[in-house]
Amino acid sequence: MQQSSSHPGELIKTFRHGKALVIFLNIIGAVCLALAGFVLYLRTIAPIQNPPLFYGTAALLVFISLCAFATAIWQKNLRRPSYEVYEKGIAQIIGQQRDYVPFVEIEDLYLFGSGDALFSGVASNLAYRRHASEPFRRITEHLKDSYEFIGLVRELYVRERLPLIVDTLNAGGAATFNYISTGQVWRKRMSGKFLDITTQPIHVSSTSLEVQGHHIPMSHIRDVDLNSWTEKVVIQDASGKTIFSTIGFGILSLDLFLNTLGVILENSQE
Repeated sequence: MQQSSSHPGELIKTFRHGKALVIFLNIIGAVCLALAGFVLYLRTIAPIQNPPLFYGTAALLVFISLCAFATAIWQKNLRRPSYEVYEKGIAQIIGQQRDYVPFVEIEDLYLFGSGDALFSGVASNLAYRRHASEPFRRITEHLKDSYEFIGLVRELYVRERLPLIVDTLNAGGAATFNYISTGQVWRKRMSGKFLDITTQPIHVSSTSLEVQGHHIPMSHIRDVDLNSWTEKVVIQDASGKTIFSTIGFGILSLDLFLNTLGVILENSQE
């Protein structure tokens, strides 16, 4: 099903991380270090009444300074990558290294929220990988215009990959989507280890859907509902019985999965 594109198409936009936080942390570190030096200087000219107070204050300021510098280094490393979004793929650039991945080769596009968006149902992070044997590349809300980046990638990914899946289904084949359970989604939210996931497959063909050991004919599926309040994707049969339900962002390549089901159900009604 996968076809690699040798030409990425037109460059749509380049996205980079902001440097304000790193600069701020370095300023805090420098100011605290300077204050520590000033406190020690006061110790040499002030009457000796409470020497531990001078040394304790200086030590605390040095500690804060070191923490600020260490955090600045950590944040600088996190902000090293920049991204070029093309019509047909994404390029991650770190220094002189450029890693281009066509959308048609991305099997798992993982959306999730963190920070202020952790429990809001809003995707503030995006991670992608070609397949389960390679690590995710994660893009966080610290990227400038991160929500524009996420929206753009979601749209282009469906546009490029959906026709390949439809061709596969029309030829009698099946597409596999990976998902993590609702319980695992909540555990990741609490632990913060979002990319440490164990997936299960959803097999989709033009005639059936297979998940959790259940074989469900497409003719039995009446509705696919994405509830923004519960964050759940709910698949129901003709009687209104729930066949499958899980948190939407637990399904990797969620938009592609929903569009694929939409195409199948629409074709079955013709």
